[in-house]
Amino acid sequence: MVTLTQKTLDFNHKIKLSNDGGSLSSDTGEFLFREFDEKIGFSKTLVKYLRLNDSRKYYLHSNENLLRQKVYQIIAGYAEDDAADQLTHDPVFKEIVGTPALASQPSLSRFYTRFDKDSIEQLNLANQEMLDKIHCFRQSKELFIDLDSTHSDTYGDQESSSYNTHYGTMDFHPLVA
Repeated sequence: MVTLTQKTLDFNHKIKLSNDGGSLSSDTGEFLFREFDEKIGFSKTLVKYLRLNDSRKYYLHSNENLLRQKVYQIIAGYAEDDAADQLTHDPVFKEIVGTPALASQPSLSRFYTRFDKDSIEQLNLANQEMLDKIHCFRQSKELFIDLDSTHSDTYGDQESSSYNTHYGTMDFHPLVA
């Protein structure tokens, strides 16, 4: 029988991943995402650009950790904010985010209210920096643009809609790249 070898993580040398049947968690795969995050500097890039309208005087969770928690929850399949209440003391997620306890659902909800148009633009700049890193790493010489059509049903007398025999409905059929 073949098993995975033990792997020590660069971002936290105390954590060792193995498949020997020891202490189990269904979310330990998140450690690999955190390791990848550290390798490409994803969280550091977000911290560099993230500026929110934050008037809090006292807080337990930084905006950066709240964003990291939300990103890792989504990666693990916990898309709803209510999952944060179940994960508050989860040992895997506490290590991934790097905090003694995770934020609760109300803390995440308040976090979203601190975003404005400028905050979104700053995240777009962070996204562009990450894309630039990828293009630099890949040393891309060519760009392929895939053109395809899509289908969107319409109801009533929508202007510019037409009958699509393939779908048997009235629809828009735009070309997207």
